[in-house]
Amino acid sequence: MTDIEQQANNGPYIPEDFMYSTKVISCEPQIRQNFMMKVYSLLSSQLLFTFVFAYTVSRHEGLQNFIINHMALWWIATLFTLVSCIWLSFAPRPEEVEYNSSLLNGTDDDDPQALPWYVLGRTGKLALLSIFTLCEAYTLSLVTLVYDPDVVLRALLITAVIVVGVSLMALSKRFANVLNSATSIYYWLNWALLLLIGIGISSMFFGLGNKMSLFYGWLGAIVFTVYLFIDTQLIFRKVYPDEEIKCAMMLYLDIINLFLSILRILNNNNDDN
Repeated sequence: MTDIEQQANNGPYIPEDFMYSTKVISCEPQIRQNFMMKVYSLLSSQLLFTFVFAYTVSRHEGLQNFIINHMALWWIATLFTLVSCIWLSFAPRPEEVEYNSSLLNGTDDDDPQALPWYVLGRTGKLALLSIFTLCEAYTLSLVTLVYDPDVVLRALLITAVIVVGVSLMALSKRFANVLNSATSIYYWLNWALLLLIGIGISSMFFGLGNKMSLFYGWLGAIVFTVYLFIDTQLIFRKVYPDEEIKCAMMLYLDIINLFLSILRILNNNNDDN
């Protein structure tokens, strides 16, 4: 069927690659709202499960003893967290693989083709996100055992206030042009992140003094607050409508790392008092 016949029979002609090339910012308002609802529904579920799991462990002595006495499981959970995070971050979209394959092979887009094993559909992505969240919650529960429950609660409340404020700022039209300089911002953020990783690795062998621990906490809080701001803008302007799972994971990581940084700051101040 020619393009003219398709237009006559089915209305205005829409290119076949429209869905492939259309990003959220270019979609209809209803699609953007649905995308936002999906992202924040997934994100809320992740955060709720993580903090409920950590709170349950902090109040249940049996679970605490199990986690402490089975550190091998903690390392396995950490490994699964890294693998699932990298997989969700870099796995190509099924539409992208099919589109490129049809261009290279000259095949019809309607012909079913087997996708590579690393390309996940929505069900596979949801399953991998669930594994990622479960493993992250398990690893985080051990970290929260080190701190006083009151300090953990204060860190949680402060994190919630910052997340709401930063998200509202990032989604407002006033800051829409900030994304134009995101490349340069990401450059400095990545250097700061490498510094955080370097300090974290060195602390495993040499420990951290009070001043260095406070510096580490403040640097992490600043870095991940900016990451949250930029990533919130990025996912609602530069991604495709079917990437809500990846976007939820990005924001989840920003929030968890922000929470851990604030927790370190409050605990350091609590020790000084």
